[in-house]
Amino acid sequence: MMKKVAMIAAAAAMVLPLGLGAIAPTNTEVTAFAATKAAAKKTTYTLVSSKAVKKAAYHVKSGKPELFSALFAADKPTVSLTKKGTLAGEKTYYATKKIVVKTKATKTAKAKNETLVLVKSGKVSGWVKLSKLTAGKFMAADGKKVAAKAADVAKAGTKVTATAKKATAKKATAKKTVAKKTVAKKATTKKAVAKKTTAKKATTKKVAAKGTTFTLAKSVKIKKTAFHFKGTKPAYFTGKFAADQPKVTLTKKGTLAAGKTYYATKKITVKQGKKNVQYLFVTNKGWVLASKLVAGKF
Repeated sequence: MMKKVAMIAAAAAMVLPLGLGAIAPTNTEVTAFAATKAAAKKTTYTLVSSKAVKKAAYHVKSGKPELFSALFAADKPTVSLTKKGTLAGEKTYYATKKIVVKTKATKTAKAKNETLVLVKSGKVSGWVKLSKLTAGKFMAADGKKVAAKAADVAKAGTKVTATAKKATAKKATAKKTVAKKTVAKKATTKKAVAKKTTAKKATTKKVAAKGTTFTLAKSVKIKKTAFHFKGTKPAYFTGKFAADQPKVTLTKKGTLAAGKTYYATKKITVKQGKKNVQYLFVTNKGWVLASKLVAGKF
């Protein structure tokens, strides 16, 4: 009997390690399955382009588009996208970056380029397919706007009446303002017409006082000499000398004041008809007909 018990114990000791060895592969298979499932959430694409864009507003077109995190490879043009959630509707998101990725060809679909943008709103941030978004800020539907306005009107009550009274008063004030503006405008128009007419006359006079061009016979510097005049105030002129020919254009600028001494530093001789006429350059004034001046201090 004791011999049989010993044989059973020995057999059990031999079987026990084999049983544990059979259980271990089962745990390994479960771990491998879990790892495969986690890896399936990340998809790697060829990166066609990547660039920053001017901050732009977008909202969800429909449904709840997937939101991804992106891992860019350092040594090759690839990017791995991993789903991290979904975007909620009825919100505005702002995009700051854009990438274009190339999907892999399958038995049912050809390879194609897909554009994704990096969006952010509050704590929500990630990459989403541009085809799932609509440009612009989110605006509530018209029905919601109408309902909200109706509720506001219902609550306002007397405020609406007060607003109507203010509007009536505003219209009356506007009419008075328009009337005043019309009168003022007419008066301004009359003044403007009068000014324009005066300005036109003045312009006509100025145009009539055009310069006269003479043939320049001689031009010399002279020693600074004092002059004065007697009788009628002589006119003084500006002189414009031609660069490529012996011509000078004299234009009246004003008249000399009486009772003063003037100093001349230059002299020119011009041809007026068949005569040679001299002009002196008076400091701080201009060219004066030499025959109108008298040598010496006043």
